[in-house]
Amino acid sequence: MKKLALITGATGDIGKEIAFTLSKNGYDLILCGNKSEFDTRNIQTNVTQLRFDVSNPKAVKKAFEQVKKLGQKLDLVVCSAGIAEKEALLIDKADDEIENIVSVNLNGTIFVNKYALPLMQKGGCIVNIASFLGVYGCSCEATYAATKGGIIALTKSLAKEFSAFNVRVNCISPGYINTKMNAEFSAEEKQNLIQQTPLQRLGEPSDVASGVMFLANNSFITGENIVISGGLII
Repeated sequence: MKKLALITGATGDIGKEIAFTLSKNGYDLILCGNKSEFDTRNIQTNVTQLRFDVSNPKAVKKAFEQVKKLGQKLDLVVCSAGIAEKEALLIDKADDEIENIVSVNLNGTIFVNKYALPLMQKGGCIVNIASFLGVYGCSCEATYAATKGGIIALTKSLAKEFSAFNVRVNCISPGYINTKMNAEFSAEEKQNLIQQTPLQRLGEPSDVASGVMFLANNSFITGENIVISGGLII
């Protein structure tokens, strides 16, 4: 039986690339998204599609009840669902915007980890996608950075909890990745970011996907946060 991976945020640029990479490596997939369309053109293995809002715990619970009905344990869960934050001082942010970012990015990751565990294979792996801003902090994106820092802390905590079930939990913190989420940067801003990065380029979704594969394949790594930033944080 092929290994089975579940990916949240599978309609985003990073989520799509993770799905493609896992399929290329023989995983059957459960692709999870909310509103955008799934892209399965490059997927060669079996695909199940689920639509739900990760920020709604009842919806997450119901989705994993559907996963259970498939009759196969999960080998890998990747929590890639997340939303960006418009740059502004915290005091200028609307309360509902702050609540939404926390609900999707942090609470959603917590709920998916919670409901995934009972359906995980022994020796399975969870990979949570955070951000280098969760390590470094960011003026005018304080809520986003806080949610990503929370994901890193969650990962380290659950690595200790879930080890009793022989399930590893790790985290990837991407730097500036060439995705639609970062499309709002002007050409000049992108060039400045490239100049600040020792490897002199933006990251690609494939850089994150290869990190997921590394963590999935290494059975002696848990509780780690791997920063994939081209050396921006050393």
